[in-house]
Amino acid sequence: MALVETAVMDNIIATNAHPLTAQTVIVASGEGKLTRGTILARNSSNKFQIAGTSSTTPEVILATDVDATSADAVAEAYNSGDFFENYLTVGNSYTLTEADRAALKNAGIYLVAGAEA
Repeated sequence: MALVETAVMDNIIATNAHPLTAQTVIVASGEGKLTRGTILARNSSNKFQIAGTSSTTPEVILATDVDATSADAVAEAYNSGDFFENYLTVGNSYTLTEADRAALKNAGIYLVAGAEA
């Protein structure tokens, strides 16, 4: 039997109070090499980009590393669950706002404080 996937212990998942679910997304070309835990927002082309890099609303959290440096890339992203906010990534020099947190919560993503990064 082939090994399909191994568990990654990186502390982004906080609790199991809400179901942890994921979906397939297309990360827009030019976003670069992104790591698991990057918060993504959907752009006007229905592709995803790093939250905080334009005036888009955060929607999902990247579940796997992906390279979208020179072409669109298919990736898995969490669309619900509980996550430690301080282990997540957004665009350089950007800080999540209360509106961002509310949008994520409305989408089914709950951010939790408390774990030391």
